[in-house]
Amino acid sequence: MTSSTDTPAPTQLARRLCWIYPDRGTVRQRAAEAAAIWTTYTEIAKDCGLAMSLHKAEALAVEAVGDEHRVFLDGERITPEDTILVTSLWSLPHQVQEVCNQLFAYSILEQAGFYLPIQPRMSYITTDKMATMLYLRDCPVPRVPTVRIGTGRDSISRHYEPVLEKLDFPMLVKPAYWGMGQGVCLANNEHELRGLIGLAGGADTALVVQPYLGTGVNDFRVYVINGRAHTVLRRIPQGESLTANLVNGGRLEYPPLPEELESSIDYIAEKLRMPYFAADFLWDGKQFWLSEVEPDGAVGYATTEEIAKIQRPVIESRFRAYVAAHAAWIAGEGGAA
Repeated sequence: MTSSTDTPAPTQLARRLCWIYPDRGTVRQRAAEAAAIWTTYTEIAKDCGLAMSLHKAEALAVEAVGDEHRVFLDGERITPEDTILVTSLWSLPHQVQEVCNQLFAYSILEQAGFYLPIQPRMSYITTDKMATMLYLRDCPVPRVPTVRIGTGRDSISRHYEPVLEKLDFPMLVKPAYWGMGQGVCLANNEHELRGLIGLAGGADTALVVQPYLGTGVNDFRVYVINGRAHTVLRRIPQGESLTANLVNGGRLEYPPLPEELESSIDYIAEKLRMPYFAADFLWDGKQFWLSEVEPDGAVGYATTEEIAKIQRPVIESRFRAYVAAHAAWIAGEGGAA
């Protein structure tokens, strides 16, 4: 499903679109991401008048002397007028040690007056599944009941048991701030749950526990641009898979926006106030549940040319929305770095 959300072309100031992204992947991971996402993004950004590039958080260097400040990225000076920075917090298991660098870099860029389409505060909230559930507590579509457990050396004391009283087995257990379906497990009883908590404690990874909604749960991802649903991706799991991700064998289709989700999209858009985000809802065959929100929800991994043609307008509309929002930001609050 697509709808026209293109923004009238403003007077464009930005010439660069810089993604701040941890350089922690393996050679194989980086090659796969380049082929499936970054190459396409770079081509579409060029069509939008932007030179796109990837940078590590530690590539940032900032000078504050007297009344002036200057910002450099990989040795090249950038200013709020010429650069849009995508600063989503990434915290997959191989990126965790980069979280501190990202947090401080994003806060510094915000204080330096840069337009960040993904505001640091919203990125921090949407990265942790429990923070998301609390922030969107009034969503018209009910949130998946969620319990968050801080694991670690003291988890053997079972200090977490009081928050599990309202959930029944089987339970779905997943890392609180990972993504891409990684680490999702099913606990059929308290012994299995304790085992998973113990394993997570070995890496100090917090967990969220949710009801198991059964097999065949569909995942509806709604790409929202300028506050309106642009395209809907429906992911359908394979067999008894716990996630509908394509990497786990799920299949996809692009349906119209379900009417039941319209008011929730309006609500989330008002709460986040971002030019672009992806909102995920689960369909258990009877009702929808709010699952999570991703301000940097990737559009990629097209398996056919037909899918690539559907995806391209989403990416282009996202980038053009960034350009328009940046121009508005500069017009109202700009100033040279």
